[in-house]
Amino acid sequence: MRLVLVKRLLVGAPMSLAQARHERLGKAVALAVFASDPLSSVAYATEEILLVLVLAGSTALSYALPVAVGIAALFAVVVVSYRQTVAAYPQGGGA
Repeated sequence: MRLVLVKRLLVGAPMSLAQARHERLGKAVALAVFASDPLSSVAYATEEILLVLVLAGSTALSYALPVAVGIAALFAVVVVSYRQTVAAYPQGGGA
């Protein structure tokens, strides 16, 4: 009971269903907003991997192409995952 009161104090009262319907994001906007987090994480990882390869020396740079293929595969997994989520929840949704 105390947890509910603390939550209500910090977050506020629950939103009415009528109001919540106006707060939903469309598919295009939601994809652009929520896909940026995993995509930026993948981009950051790419930079760090290549930095390690450069620091390791010129022979380690031969791994750059296999790493790039792996990163491209990871991008593909993220895209497929988001497409499946959008297909599963065609009217939107929320976390």
